[in-house]
Amino acid sequence: MSILIFGHKNPDTDSICSSLACEYLKKQMGMDVKACRLGEVRKEAEYALNYFGVEAPEFIDGVKEGDEVILVDHNEYGQSADGLEDATILEMIDHHKLGGIKTDAPLNVRMQTVGCTNTILYQMFKENKIEIPKNIAGLMLSAIMSDTLIYKSPTTTEADKEAVSALEKIAGVNAEEYALEMFKYGTSLDEYSIEEIVNMDFKEFDMEGNKVGIGQVFTLDIDSVLDKKDDFLDYINSTAYDMLVLAVTDIIKEGSYLIYKGEDDVISDAFDVNGEQGVFADGVVSRKKQLVPNLTSALK
Repeated sequence: MSILIFGHKNPDTDSICSSLACEYLKKQMGMDVKACRLGEVRKEAEYALNYFGVEAPEFIDGVKEGDEVILVDHNEYGQSADGLEDATILEMIDHHKLGGIKTDAPLNVRMQTVGCTNTILYQMFKENKIEIPKNIAGLMLSAIMSDTLIYKSPTTTEADKEAVSALEKIAGVNAEEYALEMFKYGTSLDEYSIEEIVNMDFKEFDMEGNKVGIGQVFTLDIDSVLDKKDDFLDYINSTAYDMLVLAVTDIIKEGSYLIYKGEDDVISDAFDVNGEQGVFADGVVSRKKQLVPNLTSALK
């Protein structure tokens, strides 16, 4: 049976593309592996897959005892495949904080403070002297530009930029021009419901004993969300979370509008803003480096 490679639930561009890039890398190293996904392909990732002519990973709804897996772009049970506790984790490749996964046997772990999992995979290709084909280079570039918000995210490192510089030559594109077109295609929200937008890129956290959910959408049409602020609040307040924050991130303005369930004071303390629905948090674009740590600190 093939080793399954997958990213987190509600997969973003990095999770989709890193599973495919890792699949190619491991196959070149002689391993029997298969890229998978734990959710629907979003429009941004769809653009990248179509542009570079690559099929989406196979969808799976869980894993079971006896399955061997490689995790990319995540390392928390709550974000991973159902049944992961019974499967055998062989490797984790990620750029997030440690999330509490435990294993019965040793495993390979590659975690770095870079902007994107595909930056780590780029380094692994180089280390193993494996040539990256054009279509895989294009997917890897797409993911890095997505996760770093075209280098505007505070998670961006020189390693990310170095990877893109090499990958764009292989892929035959201008990275920044390509990424802007990818964002334009991927950030249109017209066809999605309120619930779908909130859960589009959603992760759950335990913060000081509070069940907290954080959703984030990147769009170039902020008004389409803010005009429906009351509808978003009705849905958000109906959830079972102690606190839920939807960050509507404006790539151009480099900040996020916040719609939330929770105390105004927490939002105010976390982001140094007036705690009110739809408030703009200037410079807040990263869930990993800003939303999560700031909210965790404010809830203490």
